[in-house]
Amino acid sequence: MTDRPPFPPALIERVGFLLAMVKGGAEAICIRALAPLDLHVKQFGLLTVLATEGPLSQQELGEWTRHDRSTMVTLIDSLEERGWARRERNPSDRRAYMVQITPSGRRIQARAYKLLLPAEDELLEALSPQERERLVELLAKVAADIGRPPSEVQAQSSA
Repeated sequence: MTDRPPFPPALIERVGFLLAMVKGGAEAICIRALAPLDLHVKQFGLLTVLATEGPLSQQELGEWTRHDRSTMVTLIDSLEERGWARRERNPSDRRAYMVQITPSGRRIQARAYKLLLPAEDELLEALSPQERERLVELLAKVAADIGRPPSEVQAQSSA
């Protein structure tokens, strides 16, 4: 057997391929880290947003975290079933629900956060602290526009 590079050379320059590989690896590492809590990465993400940003409408939460409507319903249902979040009628719009983290949701989010710190170190072990900072900065810049309508992206760019 010959020594091969970690990826086919024809794909190593394709950003989408590399991002997909990193996403798959990151998700696997984080799922493994959160397994003791029986918590999925997407659930952790929603709990973190709710813990840091306060109650949000289900629609706002879905748009902000880039989850479609049916995925949001499923995720929030699962958080409610476990007692980690609850829906309440929005006092300013009775047709909408606000999603709020519960005290047990805050506790599980804090425990999950601690479990994910070494998982992130594992994921980024090949990078120096400065490279990690730069990677986060660049990914945040790219992610800021993904999933947003082109009109919003153009408005943001011209502001």
